[in-house]
Amino acid sequence: MGWMRLIPGPLLVIAISLVHPMTASGLQATQADGQRTVWDGVYTEEQAERGGVQYTESCAGCHAPDLRGSTTSPSLVGMSFTFLWGERTLGELFGKIQQLMPTDRPNSLPAQTYRNILAFILRANSYPPGDQGLEADGLDQIIISAKPEPRP
Repeated sequence: MGWMRLIPGPLLVIAISLVHPMTASGLQATQADGQRTVWDGVYTEEQAERGGVQYTESCAGCHAPDLRGSTTSPSLVGMSFTFLWGERTLGELFGKIQQLMPTDRPNSLPAQTYRNILAFILRANSYPPGDQGLEADGLDQIIISAKPEPRP
């Protein structure tokens, strides 16, 4: 995303916040609906470890070992990731990854491998691990979000 380098940092933050607002009231409404966010510890450390190995084997060639992407593949970490996926569900991201990746053989990995890689991506974005791993049934109920504001 070369255009992001042309915008001064504070203006970029303002622009992104206008496009993807994340307010405490929005987060509370999401949690009240039975949905969780990636800040609720939705994967395990062990799952992310497995995903790291699987990412190296199947994804790093295009998305880079540090997940920062390349000229042809988007970054899977940081502000770029949050901008692309913020306020969407892990189910949406999982579906996109499974349907399109790896580009030379889409939907060729076991579903658990895709979930492990997703856990690795979450860890790389500093979302906290939890006690339960990512499971197919709950992905549509987990929202990718910016870090919520602390409650007063």
